[in-house]
Amino acid sequence: MKLVKQTNFATCGQACIAMIANKDINQVIKDMKTDGPTSIGQLYEILDYYKIKRAEKNVRISKKNPIPYPSSILTVHMNEGYTHWTLLHEGKYFDPEFGIIEGEYLHGKITSFLGIYDVID
Repeated sequence: MKLVKQTNFATCGQACIAMIANKDINQVIKDMKTDGPTSIGQLYEILDYYKIKRAEKNVRISKKNPIPYPSSILTVHMNEGYTHWTLLHEGKYFDPEFGIIEGEYLHGKITSFLGIYDVID
C-alpha cells in the first residue's frame, strides 16, 4: 500500500479510494466529479465503478462488530470537530491527512468501517 495524501482539506475520501484502487488521486477526483467532501454513498459508487469488492454497507463499530477486514475505510470523528475518512490496511492506518500511523489512532474517534475485500497493488 502506498500512502496518498489529500490534495485539500476535503479530499480524504478520494485519497482513500486512490490508495485502494492504486490510482492517481486526480483521476479519482475526476471520476468522482468532486474535489469536495464525500458521502459513504459516493464511496460505494466509485468502488463499484472501479470494480473493487466491498462490504455491503458501512458498519458501526461495537463489541459485536469489531473491524474484521484486513482493509477497511474508517469513519473518524476528529477531535477538531469534523468527520474524516482514513484507511486501515494490514494493521496500519494510511491517513490521507496525517500519514502512516502504527499503533493506536489518536486523532479522533473511529465510529464505523466499510470492509474492502480486495486492494489493487
